[in-house]
Amino acid sequence: MKKYKHKKSKCLNSKYKKFPLPNCIVKIFYNVLHIVQLSIILVLHLLLNLKDAYTAAHCTRVMRLAVSFAEYNNYAVTQIKILKYSALLHDIGKLLIPKKILAKNKKLTHEEYAIIKKHSYYGYIITKYIVGKNIEAEVIKHHHERIDGKGYPDGLKGNKINDLSKLLSICDAFDAMTSTRSYRKELSFEDALIELQANAENQFDKNILNKFIYFVNSKSNSCITKKIKPE
Repeated sequence: MKKYKHKKSKCLNSKYKKFPLPNCIVKIFYNVLHIVQLSIILVLHLLLNLKDAYTAAHCTRVMRLAVSFAEYNNYAVTQIKILKYSALLHDIGKLLIPKKILAKNKKLTHEEYAIIKKHSYYGYIITKYIVGKNIEAEVIKHHHERIDGKGYPDGLKGNKINDLSKLLSICDAFDAMTSTRSYRKELSFEDALIELQANAENQFDKNILNKFIYFVNSKSNSCITKKIKPE
């Protein structure tokens, strides 16, 4: 019986090999898949905007910042595309975080912060299983990891962290610091870069951060009163 099944599957395999799908059909399939994925991404982003407009706008700004940086530094087209969707969806996991925690304008309690920290893992699940983008899901999952291994959710350290996650972490922090919230004023670009640099040894990749500082200085001369020198 086992032999029969084996032979049957072998025959089926050889049968399908004789009739491969035409390239035009394969191309149509991938185009349709891409359209479906884009539609899902747009719907998810719309839902995030309805739940927390600040977070949705933050994701859009981080996407533009990250893509602009990647283009400035001649990243491969495939890397830029991965970064684009990763950045746009990096906080999509906050769809599953209670709104009262997201909207809180005071310091979070230990329990509330523990809940907030789950958003990167939730984002990984949503991006992988609903959107269907595996690489982007990994980038999203690790955008709160730290060079010293004290980040979350997996406590990855140094080179164990994907370079795109390292870049996303920097862009995420920079936009957060330079945006106004109900409980604090925004930092100037200069002060935000100084703050990033102060955490280079523990939190951020020093090489990527230096490139980011060059990028911000070159793109925002009129916005920065004093250029910050990379270390």
